[in-house]
Amino acid sequence: MEWSPGEIVDGRYRVIEAVHAGGMGVVHRVRHLGWQVDLAVKTPRPELVRTARGRDNFVTEAGAWVELGLHPHTVSCAYVRTLDDVPRVFTEWVSGGSLAEGVRSGRLYENGAEAALERILDIAIQTAWGLAHAHATGLVHRDVKPANVMLEPDGTAKVTDFGLARATILDEPRPASLPPTTSHGGLTPAYCSPEQAAIAYGDSGVPLTTATDIWSWGLSVLEMFAGRHPTRYGQAAREALDALLDSDSPPRVAIPPAVLTELRRCFADEPADRPAEPAAAFTEIYAELVGRPYPRPRPRAADLISDGLSNHALSLLDLGRTEEAEDLWRRAVGSDPQHLPAVYNFGLHRWRSGRQSGEQLVSELESARASGADPRGAFLLGAVQLERHDDSAGDLLRAAHAADPSDTDAAEALAAWTARTPDTGAVLDRDGEIDAIALSGGGDLVLAGDRQGGLVRWAPGDREVRTLTRLGRPVSAVALDDAGRHSVVLRRGGRIEFWEVAAGKPMPVPWVQVTGIGAVAISGDGRRYAAGHDNGTIHVWQSDLSAACDPLPGHRGRITSLSLNADGSRVLSASLGRDGDGSIRSWDVATGSLRHEVRRPAGALPLDLGATAPDARWAVAAWRDGPLVLWDADLGEVVSEASHRLRHIQHMALAGPEPVLLTAGDSGTPIQVLDPRSGRVLRALGPDLPRPPRPTSAAAVSGDGRTLALGLETGRGRLVVRPTPVPGYRAPWCYARPRPAADVSRAGDEFTELLDRVDRHLTAERWAEAAASLRSARQMPGYLRHPRVRSAWRRLSGHGRRAASIGAWPLWSLDGHGAFTQPPTLAMRADGRIMATGRWTGEIDVWDPFTGDRLHTFDRGEGGMPREIAFARGGTQLIVLTNAGTVRRLRLTDGCKKIFTSELGEITAFALDASGERILLGDDRGGLRLRDLATGVILAERHAGPGSIRTVALSPDGRTAACVSATLSGTVGWDPGRLLTWPLDAGRPSWTQHGRSSEEQLTFGPDGNLLFTVAASMVLCAWEVASGQRRHGLRVHRAAAWYESTAAFSPDVRWGAFPGEDSTLRVFETTTGAVRHTLTVPEEPSVYALGPDGSFAFTASGGGPVRLWDVPSGRCLRTLEGHDALVHRIACSRDGTRVATVDLGSGLRVWELAWEHDIDD
Repeated sequence: MEWSPGEIVDGRYRVIEAVHAGGMGVVHRVRHLGWQVDLAVKTPRPELVRTARGRDNFVTEAGAWVELGLHPHTVSCAYVRTLDDVPRVFTEWVSGGSLAEGVRSGRLYENGAEAALERILDIAIQTAWGLAHAHATGLVHRDVKPANVMLEPDGTAKVTDFGLARATILDEPRPASLPPTTSHGGLTPAYCSPEQAAIAYGDSGVPLTTATDIWSWGLSVLEMFAGRHPTRYGQAAREALDALLDSDSPPRVAIPPAVLTELRRCFADEPADRPAEPAAAFTEIYAELVGRPYPRPRPRAADLISDGLSNHALSLLDLGRTEEAEDLWRRAVGSDPQHLPAVYNFGLHRWRSGRQSGEQLVSELESARASGADPRGAFLLGAVQLERHDDSAGDLLRAAHAADPSDTDAAEALAAWTARTPDTGAVLDRDGEIDAIALSGGGDLVLAGDRQGGLVRWAPGDREVRTLTRLGRPVSAVALDDAGRHSVVLRRGGRIEFWEVAAGKPMPVPWVQVTGIGAVAISGDGRRYAAGHDNGTIHVWQSDLSAACDPLPGHRGRITSLSLNADGSRVLSASLGRDGDGSIRSWDVATGSLRHEVRRPAGALPLDLGATAPDARWAVAAWRDGPLVLWDADLGEVVSEASHRLRHIQHMALAGPEPVLLTAGDSGTPIQVLDPRSGRVLRALGPDLPRPPRPTSAAAVSGDGRTLALGLETGRGRLVVRPTPVPGYRAPWCYARPRPAADVSRAGDEFTELLDRVDRHLTAERWAEAAASLRSARQMPGYLRHPRVRSAWRRLSGHGRRAASIGAWPLWSLDGHGAFTQPPTLAMRADGRIMATGRWTGEIDVWDPFTGDRLHTFDRGEGGMPREIAFARGGTQLIVLTNAGTVRRLRLTDGCKKIFTSELGEITAFALDASGERILLGDDRGGLRLRDLATGVILAERHAGPGSIRTVALSPDGRTAACVSATLSGTVGWDPGRLLTWPLDAGRPSWTQHGRSSEEQLTFGPDGNLLFTVAASMVLCAWEVASGQRRHGLRVHRAAAWYESTAAFSPDVRWGAFPGEDSTLRVFETTTGAVRHTLTVPEEPSVYALGPDGSFAFTASGGGPVRLWDVPSGRCLRTLEGHDALVHRIACSRDGTRVATVDLGSGLRVWELAWEHDIDD
């Protein structure tokens, strides 16, 4: 398709003009309507990309230009995009025209010979620099000529069309009508080197090196002096030079002897004899002939930052180089973790490929949007939500359109939102819990059966409800034909009934009694029924029961899902889960033969899930510890495999020409609609369903895949019908506006100089000067969250006060389901460089919080399942309390393991002193032991009396212990306990309190003079350690649950926090008990933590997000999304830059926080 001036292409490019048509194709000048910037678009000739080979060749060579990066003297390639099924190269627009036009028009020679000579030498040097950059990356241009040199109005010269010479190679002769200055077959005759000419004449063994470009460059320089094409055949350059010198028509500008010498070197027969980089010689020539040094500094290639890296990644993705694109996006978010286009593009790519949840993508976008002033935030988030069929898209897109009515992307998305099918549904309440649902092919009719034996026919669109039976045997399964006329109903005990649903009456045939039936099916035309047995056999009948096929051998396990195709000639059966044989099979009903089969992967656990589509076309299986597979029964093969995180699923339903998968489970399991090909979640249905969340008792999808139905357990029964999300709007990629290479290079140099200055200030301990220089990074686009900036702020963190939040972003996440302990155990080292988690099987995993790499795994050893983990001895050792009543000491430096036990009983609690050198152990016989961790020597040993030590605390100096002991009663649990404080150099406790909670929380104050207790009485008290006198007390809003802490303290215990009334978190000064700050949180906080200096806090409520708060102002700084279950633990590094959160669903997420600091002069 040819583009015409004025035409709008892809809603974002206005065609200005066609500026060139040549051997490669056509070049258009277009205006990017979003950026309001002109671009050049190079479209290949149709014959170049007509075949797969030609298209691949063009794409590969265009990719070479993309890889070239930014340099002031090469035309930068913004990206490669496929439009109208044609790959097109989008480059910066250079407004001064080509060098060939400058020669031809005479503009090159304006203002006399001296000015022309200076201009020619300047262009020669700049183009030589541009070629040197390409050669340094290993790229040979192959078509250097004046037409491929672009000129800016200020005299800047840029080489263009890298890689495109090879893209024009065709297996056809050069047309005789083509002029010699037009490229064809990978070269332009008038500028080709002897090596290129030899290849053109059939000598394919001649290598093309960078020297071939030097030859062509020399010819281009010669043409500037000559003012015309020196020769028709480039390989005759030397002869052309001599002829020009002897000609009656002298060069337009006289060629100085020094230039002649260099040109003859460029035209050396042997490629090795040509200058590798002629720019150096021409720089000296310029100074000699012009009379002053060459004014331009030698440039360097600009380092791509996030904008360029993200655009580059999109080009590689379009070119099919997915892994390389992902690597670039990782670099982009590494350079700026909250760079909105990179976060958006990478997240969108991962979501569409099923490797990231939609909720995680939205969380990352919301975080990136909150961290900067990028005006595209509302549109990008709205576009994703529109593709996810999320109702929040409307407000976001309206805001984006109002902010910029000229944004065509926002206008298009808003129009798609306005034109969408209303997401309406219906709800029907019943007297009995729904256990079976079936839908007609078009989803307009629902048949449902309940536990009281009720059977109901419901047409949601007409609001028609017809009760077929009210009571009877509970209904276990139902199946409905496409038209919704006939059904088969399975009741408990194996009774199978056949119904004329449209008439609302049973069919005039007897019901069938077959014990051990688990699944039923009906053909699309309603003429055949099928039943699957617990023993694996399958029966098929005619609808009038006049004929029955021979039983199919089926499976060696229970039939869990069963379908018949439209005419009943094929049965599709699945036997999955604990009682299944781990297979899905397709049967020919007429012959009783097995047509196709797919089986569980060898060695996999029999905990898989699956479903067959009602039309027997598709089947899906979610293998335990394996992929989600989609099986095409027509082909008899797996057509896709995708990773999945399906956990606690009780119901799966699959249907549709392009199948959709519905999954549901108990009230804590998200109800989701997925694309089974990619595993991508198309929509989570929780917000659209009646509240509060309820377990799902049944699920179905209509044959056309457009309607779903759910049975929800409400104590009676609730039937819910909703439309499924259908393919439609796709969020566009976000291309960052390219910046000129010279600007990027200059900014990079300035940033490097600035950060080098910061390093010098830090080395000299000039903290305030370092902070002032770092703040200058705010003024440098693209460098606010650069790794060097973040690292420098971390180095400054100990020398000032935390000020502004630069950002917060996820580093990585892990699904620990089936591996983590319950509740999960987690510890982070104070420096944030190491963290540890425990497995229920006893192993301890050591992680790099920044990369997510598993650094080491300590085996189970002699201990049991971890209950608590802590770092000791400067973070070089792990202390692990196990459920076997032992404490393991694991050394990170060499992997050495040691186990501590108590001869009297099982160890129940431990505490460390401030240095991490001493450990206090309490056991279930009331014993207390203080050990030196380095040697294992027992430093003190005391007995707290009868009962078990429930909790212990150790003063910062390791000299005073506190504990609560209690006795277990066989009828009421733990009896009230005793609180003791004990100077370990004394023979008896300094004081004792009776009637304390067995779950008391004990914490020593920063100097060891106060002991804080938090009990089920909901009172937080501070006690003087020496006397036992109460210093102060605070009323806590509620008592702790088993997964909660009723008080949180900063690491130095100078600040504490507890929940107050009306959904607040109160922060108090521990020495005085004075509440200094009150945070108002959206919901009552269930988990909370204070940052290192008490200036910021974290809260989590229920299954909601983790929120980061500025304590002095009470502002919520960031919302950290991504947890699907109740957050259990929040661990933060001492400098406040690494945070790990883990939930009761075993979801682990690690975040980075970046801060600025105020430094006193």
